[in-house]
Amino acid sequence: MAKFDRNSIEDAKKVFEKLLPDVSTRTKLIEFLSDAISYADILNSQKWNLNLDKNGNFIRFNTGHEYCIQIYKNELLILCDRTTLKPIIDNYEIPVIYRGHIGREKVHSDNIDNVPDCLAKTKNSIGCLLPLDQIEKYLDFFKSSNKDFIREAIKTYQMPQMRAAHSRGAIEYLAEIYSDNVSQPIYELTDLLTLNEFIEDEKSEIEKARKLNHKQRQTRLIKSDPKPKKMIVSQTVFIRNPYVVAEVLERANGKCERCNEKAPFLKDTDESPYLEVHHKMPLAEGGDDTVENAIGLCPNCHRHAHYGTKTY
Repeated sequence: MAKFDRNSIEDAKKVFEKLLPDVSTRTKLIEFLSDAISYADILNSQKWNLNLDKNGNFIRFNTGHEYCIQIYKNELLILCDRTTLKPIIDNYEIPVIYRGHIGREKVHSDNIDNVPDCLAKTKNSIGCLLPLDQIEKYLDFFKSSNKDFIREAIKTYQMPQMRAAHSRGAIEYLAEIYSDNVSQPIYELTDLLTLNEFIEDEKSEIEKARKLNHKQRQTRLIKSDPKPKKMIVSQTVFIRNPYVVAEVLERANGKCERCNEKAPFLKDTDESPYLEVHHKMPLAEGGDDTVENAIGLCPNCHRHAHYGTKTY
């Protein structure tokens, strides 16, 4: 019989304290874990979960199909992107053992170059094993490359059983002691299809339609209802800083900051030039909501920024 309830904040507290008895180590690792979860939630709120083992033997943070951070009694496993980790760790002597896989066989080495990828679905993935008593000193060295791994791993498919193993209690515990920015994944908050899922489904159906010839599409159009169906979907949105928007629009002074053309029209509400504020590093990829990270664009350049990234 299971010893711990995944949905209990009290049981989550017991497991964290069992695995991380030292207060300062626990505080440091909770900060690292919470930051990683917040980043994954920004990227895709429906494709991560935090698994608290019902017997209290481990805590595992998954992104997409991949495990990302695993906490055991005496050891921490962090998945990183080797291409961005290697330049960081080359300059330091860090007591880390690297893990890769050949099939199901684990390969370990203290030399990052001697270990194959850890996960087949995520290129350049490398497992990093750190002893818990070294966390405070070395954990920050792995933060940026762990986020690089998260950015790729979250693109993989997350199985329903992974979502089913999510621990609401563990997230509530993190939010209570660390940050109220740590929230539940969106599938825990609603059964509705997310806007992103709806858009992806729509794209898939359009691609199928484009593969048909003209005659085949006409046959289907005759049978189609001219009135569109309605669907309620859920959406996670960023609350943008209005002062950033105002400052960027004032800086642009009615001209697109990319093509230098005047705004295409004046708004009916106040006759001000119509421009759109775009974040150069998208908020959905962890970009900051700052004046420096934003630019005033005409609608055409704004669409180019989102759908023509190779030529923008």
